[in-house]
Amino acid sequence: MSANKFFFVFKDSLIESDDASMSIVSLRNPATRNATKYLFRRSSKKACSLYEVNCFNEQHRSWFINESVCSNGKIFLPTPIDPLFLVLPYLVEHCSERAVPLDQILIDDKFPCTSQLAEVLPADRLSLIADEKRAGSILALKYNETKALEWLVSKCHRLSKVIGTEEGPTARSLNYIKEEKENEKDEDETGTLHTALGIVSDYLSLEFGRKLSVALGFPEDENISKKRKSVVDLESAVVKRIKKEENHDTTPIKLPAAEKKVSAKAKALAKAASGSKSISSFFKK
Repeated sequence: MSANKFFFVFKDSLIESDDASMSIVSLRNPATRNATKYLFRRSSKKACSLYEVNCFNEQHRSWFINESVCSNGKIFLPTPIDPLFLVLPYLVEHCSERAVPLDQILIDDKFPCTSQLAEVLPADRLSLIADEKRAGSILALKYNETKALEWLVSKCHRLSKVIGTEEGPTARSLNYIKEEKENEKDEDETGTLHTALGIVSDYLSLEFGRKLSVALGFPEDENISKKRKSVVDLESAVVKRIKKEENHDTTPIKLPAAEKKVSAKAKALAKAASGSKSISSFFKK
């Protein structure tokens, strides 16, 4: 059996070129700031694209690969991701007050591959969330929250249109609403936009998700914080349970003492002996 093999599902366009190379690296998740796996694809034309690696896992699963058995039954599915989501937290952290060159922004001691994000970020894309300051050949960036929110609002509206045209559980539920309620068009648009907000917010910090909700015209969305909090609570509960199992930290249960049954013969002997002295009393002075 082999545990060092992994099962990936790729789109044909990702692997049809023989001169393309792919590498998997760890970068900070833009929402949780925890380590997450991403895939860089580079071609001979110096074109580079970024994908997030989604993992589907079920217990007791293996793969038969040719003549071997892969005990790692996970399925890895790379999907495209906008690199601006990953760059946004670094812009907020490093250049909210002053303009800073990009190579000084994408620095993370714990995740050295963060600098590779510059390869998938054309200058025109960065101008969507930052102001450009040029001095000769040096290009510096200053974070612009107004631009960033406009970019995110536009992304939500585009995604909302896609959701409205796709068939699936969301589309069926929206069709049901359409049949049951008046003002169906406005309600459908609101529903798809709210769904788009939830998807985009998965790539944003909790604070930024709330700002985006307000920018879209929704009241401050408590569902975003509840969803994020539920994920954190679930992770915490799993960790505590694992530690408890490892340390065998269990609380013993005290059971009440069982009553001793006394026979009728024992009761009669006890009663007869209650008025007599013990034999040892005759030997005392």
